Amino acid sequence: MKNSGEAANLSQIPDRRNRYRSTNLSDPMVEIRLAGGPLYLLKVRDLSNEGAGIVVRSDSNLLKMIQVGQRLNVRLILPVNYKGPSGHYRSRIEHITEIADGPYNGHLIVGISILSGASFAG
Repeated sequence: MKNSGEAANLSQIPDRRNRYRSTNLSDPMVEIRLAGGPLYLLKVRDLSNEGAGIVVRSDSNLLKMIQVGQRLNVRLILPVNYKGPSGHYRSRIEHITEIADGPYNGHLIVGISILSGASFAG
């Protein structure tokens, strides 16, 4: 561990980034934690008239752990400029559909419906 003098010296180093780095989200995100699995943090995309979904790579281990009709606890994380409540929700997987064209060709979209607010914090 660095001593406090070293930490103070690091804070005085000028930032040489070409662009400003923002920690603000630009897209809504869904956090999914399944029993025995890692934490998945995925972007929500509005790709159809039927609603938004989660785009998942076809080789993702998440696809081995989920199925249509399964109920999940998810955490919805919205950027500051989006309307609606972020938080924990009980949800259900409605469909898992392959994307045949466009920028996400070869990926799958996982459609999730929100059933209710969840009464847990993690």
